[in-house]
Amino acid sequence: MKENTAFHVHIPANMTVLLNLYNKAPGSLIMAGGTHLMNHTFQPGSDHHSILSISQMDELKKIGRSDRYAEMGCCVTVNQMIDAQNLLSSPLLLETLQHMGPHPIRNSSTIGGNLCIPEKRMDLFPVLLLLDARLELRHVKRKRNGRASYKSRWIHINSFVSSEGNLGLGEGELLTRIRIPFYDGGFHFHRKVNIQGNDFFTINALASMDKGVLSDLRVAFTNGGRFVLRSRDMEANLMGRRFPMAPKDLEEIMKELFKYFSVPDNHYEEYLMESLFRQLLESLADPKDREEILL
Repeated sequence: MKENTAFHVHIPANMTVLLNLYNKAPGSLIMAGGTHLMNHTFQPGSDHHSILSISQMDELKKIGRSDRYAEMGCCVTVNQMIDAQNLLSSPLLLETLQHMGPHPIRNSSTIGGNLCIPEKRMDLFPVLLLLDARLELRHVKRKRNGRASYKSRWIHINSFVSSEGNLGLGEGELLTRIRIPFYDGGFHFHRKVNIQGNDFFTINALASMDKGVLSDLRVAFTNGGRFVLRSRDMEANLMGRRFPMAPKDLEEIMKELFKYFSVPDNHYEEYLMESLFRQLLESLADPKDREEILL
């Protein structure tokens, strides 16, 4: 923070107050749990001098479900999501949540904060992408007569991040709720490997098998948290195949991996991508592995 710059923290009482404050000062930082902001944002020379703290807003901490999806506010913490695992109905999401740091961090870290870090795609983004999650974005629009018009829109999570990695939030717009559709596939796969510091490489997958034949597959890689890789063409190429595959077929698929993805610049990341993808295919091929994952 710049020297001699006034520092303001606002604690909105409700959504109306929050949206109006953010509309007046769209450069403000939104803080929920603050686990990322405290470590990365408040550095000498920072331009941010206004914070909107939303962690006390009850309407952003609600969890519920319908027949088709679970819904939660952006301030629901990781541990609260774990405690609500019966509502979430996703073993992949639950396993990912349990690997998101020690208990004190999970007690503060929120789903909205995890999704809204500008420069990185953290643990939840690839999993929610595979689950076809939808996000509610809200903002207030001022009319010429000064009256406020409150707007909201729902988008697919795929539209939340541009190809350049920028968040799809308009000026004065906030992420408020997340809807996670239920997925009834019987297989999930999650691996996370630290590269260096806080950077990591992950692979997440969801699949359905019908009598040994792969009927649905969704796979996402995360490289260093910088971007998410998913290829619908690769998924389509694997669907309809019978598992376990012959060794020759398995090797042919491995050779085609970088037909669908660019080869990482770092040789270690290239090795991780190949190794984790092979582990995924081998897990699909072994019924015992599938049973253990289901348990």
